[in-house]
Amino acid sequence: MNKQSKRITQYIVMLLIALAIGFIVYSTLTKDKNKEVQVGDAAPNFELQTMDGKTVKLSDYKGKGLILNFWGTWCEPCKREMPALSDNYDKFKEKDVEVLAIHLRNTPQQVEQFFSGLKEKVNLPVAFDNNNEVADAFGVDPLPTTVVIDEDGEIKAIHKGEMNSATIGNYMTSVAP
Repeated sequence: MNKQSKRITQYIVMLLIALAIGFIVYSTLTKDKNKEVQVGDAAPNFELQTMDGKTVKLSDYKGKGLILNFWGTWCEPCKREMPALSDNYDKFKEKDVEVLAIHLRNTPQQVEQFFSGLKEKVNLPVAFDNNNEVADAFGVDPLPTTVVIDEDGEIKAIHKGEMNSATIGNYMTSVAP
């Protein structure tokens, strides 16, 4: 092996070592940020603004079952499940099961326009997560994603994708105190 080939080999080895070190440092610094919540975990705390400008926090729901439904006006499966979510909420709110429909991106006016355009009346508490902090904390992807939380703040189920009325009812029954 001549001098030039040796030098090139040394540079390649050094480059690979530098890349490996960089990857290890990056992985270490970001591993907590990328930790997805799991069933059995305590739900991450959050603070959001509702349609009427009030602030809601996870602690506001202590002692009640809670269904967090992450959705968007542009999401077709979200549109299809909204009426069933609303109907089940009407049945279960007297049993201390709450729903918080957490919308990503749009304004209250756009959400009101969305609800008024639906065939069926939807009556759900809506909060806004415009910078996706809460969605990221719960590992939301794709929309809709529903997180089922019991009265003690423990995550009992995570449902990714559209739900039908029976599934929603079963989740609400499972967290009714």
